[in-house]
Amino acid sequence: MAREKLGALLMLLFSIAYGIGAINIPLSFLAQQETFSSRTMPMALAVAGIVFSVAIIVLPTVDPDGKPSLGDVTKGMEFRKTIYLILLMIAYGLLMKWIGFLIASAIFLMVGFRILGEKRLKIIVLGAVPLVIFLWFIMSLLLGVYIAPGEIFYIMGII
Repeated sequence: MAREKLGALLMLLFSIAYGIGAINIPLSFLAQQETFSSRTMPMALAVAGIVFSVAIIVLPTVDPDGKPSLGDVTKGMEFRKTIYLILLMIAYGLLMKWIGFLIASAIFLMVGFRILGEKRLKIIVLGAVPLVIFLWFIMSLLLGVYIAPGEIFYIMGII
């Protein structure tokens, strides 16, 4: 199987799962009658992903005889970094509720930079912390989105 066919198959499976998740998004009574709701964009993305994935799988490749094998194409790729980043994203999702957006995002970015190969602590900190503070500023102060500080601060009695 060619690399793009395998990628399209994985994307197809992801799009189907994403569509199932989008169907299960709860709607309020008033939103059920609306044309555009919280389900609309996720469903559109799922359908687009399914259509494009099926098109890539079904349509013939440009050069079916001269393509290298999947093993040749993926040789030298750093799968260990990819796995570490996926595990980091899972940990970020689990920790955000407990330690809050600011701390979790800063840790996520700093560890992610380290996984990707940056060794200079000054660059890691100066790349992550101002970005997180800037995003928090935009979301909370300019857009008015409430971002909970984290359960640990409530438990410790700080907030």
